[in-house]
Amino acid sequence: MRGEIEQSIQRHGLEHLVRITGWLSEERVRDEIRSSRALVLPSFAEGLPVVIMEALAMARPVITTHIAGIPELVRHGDNGWLTAASDINQLADAMAESLDTPAERLEEMGRSGRAAVAAAHDSPTELAKLERLFARAVAGGPAPSVKPLTGD
Repeated sequence: MRGEIEQSIQRHGLEHLVRITGWLSEERVRDEIRSSRALVLPSFAEGLPVVIMEALAMARPVITTHIAGIPELVRHGDNGWLTAASDINQLADAMAESLDTPAERLEEMGRSGRAAVAAAHDSPTELAKLERLFARAVAGGPAPSVKPLTGD
């Protein structure tokens, strides 16, 4: 659909505002996130996208859809905006709100997002959990129940 999207961008005179990059290296993705006010990821089907965790870890608010595991990390009004997956007007409103939000408030939201990712997806903590799971599996013990985002 790239051609159709590019034509729509031109038809609406948005060439100076919209850039379609295609595939980017990890470094370029980080640069793009750092230079943005917020990450926008509308979707109909996701689990908990890594790019959302990356944006929040880099203290950028996220505008995304209220689906699957996303609301466990993105909290509407706290570290981002959640919209209905099928509501383009709600998405546009959230994007407009992010543009109208003062820089200080975006920074607060970013700090909240960074804290949420650190609390829920800390690498040493997750590694320790995996080590315990593997040790139990090797020892033949029962598989523990898994709690979402927090817990052991």
